[in-house]
Order: sequence, then C-alpha cells, then structure tokens
Amino acid sequence: MELAEISKGTAGRSNGARCVICGNALARRAAVRMKESQLLACPSCGSWIYLPRGGARAQAVLHDNNRYFEHPYFKLRRLITPGQRRRCRDVFAHLSTALEFPSWRGQRILDIGCDTGLFLKTAQEEFGIVPVGIEVAERAVEIARRQGVEAYRTSIEEAPAELRDFPAVTAIDLIEHVADPREFLGQVRDRIRPGGVLYLETPNIRSLVYRFGQVLFRATGGRPGALLERLFPPQHIQYFTARSLEALARAAGFDVLHLSERRLPSSDVAASPVVRLVIGALQACDCLLGTEILLCAVLRRPTETSPE
Repeated sequence: MELAEISKGTAGRSNGARCVICGNALARRAAVRMKESQLLACPSCGSWIYLPRGGARAQAVLHDNNRYFEHPYFKLRRLITPGQRRRCRDVFAHLSTALEFPSWRGQRILDIGCDTGLFLKTAQEEFGIVPVGIEVAERAVEIARRQGVEAYRTSIEEAPAELRDFPAVTAIDLIEHVADPREFLGQVRDRIRPGGVLYLETPNIRSLVYRFGQVLFRATGGRPGALLERLFPPQHIQYFTARSLEALARAAGFDVLHLSERRLPSSDVAASPVVRLVIGALQACDCLLGTEILLCAVLRRPTETSPE
C-alpha cells in the first residue's frame, strides 16, 4: 500500500490537518480532547494524531526532564524481574525467526530509546549481544553508560555515521513519540544491514482501553482531565492501527515479516488497584476480540540486488 507524502505545516490546526501516517485529511471532530490538546482520527487509515504537534526538538524537551524520567511506569520498567527477562526473550524469539546466523553472541544490537539500558543489559546476559543504545534523555544515557552500554545521547536522525550495519534494531514503545514516523523508519532502515531486521512495539489504538478513554471523554465532556492525559500523554503524538503501521513500514522500504498484538502485563501498569482492575478487565476483552493493547512488528530490510 502506497502512502501519500506527509503533510507539512498543520501543527496546531485541526481545520484541514492531515494524517502524518497516510497523508489524508483528519476528521474535524476530536476523538478525544484534553485541556490544551486534542487527538483527531484519520478516517482513511484509522490512526489518531495529536494536535498541536511539536517537532523533534520539542519532543526531546518533553522527554529529557526529571518528571518524565521519574514517572512510576518507567521506575517499574527499570527493575530486572522475571517478567522483564521473559519479555526480552520474547523479543529475541521474534527476531530470531527472521535471521540466518546461529547465535546472537558477539552481535552488536541497537536499541533506539534505550532509556537506562535495562533491556540491552538483559539481552547481553541472556544472549551475549554487544549492547548499543541511543536515547534523548541525558540522565538515562549517563546511567546506561555506567552499566556498560555503548550509549549515545541523540536521535536516530542525528546519530553518528558509524552507527550502522546492525543485524537487528529494536524500537520498543518509541514510534508513537517521534515527530515524523516515516522519516524515522527510513533513518532506521539505513542503519540496518541488508537482510537485517527491526522489532517495533507501539500502542494499538483499536484496543478497548483507548476506546474506553474516548467513551469517557464523550460522556463527561473531558472533565476527568488527569485520567485522559494518563491514557493519552502528550509525549504520544500518534497512535497506530495494525493496518496503518504495516502500510507505513512498507512505504519506508521494509518487508513486513510478522505483525501481531499482545497485552500489557499487569506488572507494567503503574496505577491504583482499581484502575489496574479496570484495565485488566478491558484487556481480557481485548484478548477475546483480537485487539490487544500493543502492536508488535518484525520488519526486514530487503537484501539489495545488483542490477543486471
């Protein structure tokens, strides 16, 4: 599926704004409206786009501060637990189905948005990889380096030229944060060797958890603002469907090898027992409907062929 070029100059305007995923016009009516922002759905690909919309530097500022770093969700994610090890093994099981070499040992693997390097360190212990990470938050990069990760404070677009030719790259809970997702995937593709693979995870806007947020907004006029901003934080500036993620990946030059959905473990939900119970119930329904809250994709850079 071919995508239109990403429309420029629509940040902050809902009237005539276009989808950054497929380039088509967004709905005029907000799917969800917060105090100073709104999410508009794309009738064409089903994605939701956050407005007003800052660029890459504005996004970096949102992520490089103590309030974001110390969010309870990330504190949970930085603990090495049996659940975190299972998650790491699951990611590498997905990657291994697409690669031909017999062992990960000694392979340099890049994690984009590596935070403090926990995922990479777990993968190093489990599989013997050489961990390389990039991250925009200075504090997180300093911690990652102290743990032995080759970490860089940068975006993929501005990363050093020598960071390339990776057999595998991971970008977990990241693409929803980037200002230009098509440019992002193109940059990642250029850093992967031909035949190499990318593992992505991102929220699935078709999940009942997010549909519940939309119903709550419409029923209350957006009055539970804190809850809505927890569901739709300002750092998440687009939400994908399986169809829109697949189309974007193909437009960026990837082959889509695997696209699936998974639930968010209850151990990763940093909320009160009541909220965790509600989210757990919604996720149980998601499992029955095939609309789990996270999209998981394995993408491959095609092997280059020489012209005849």
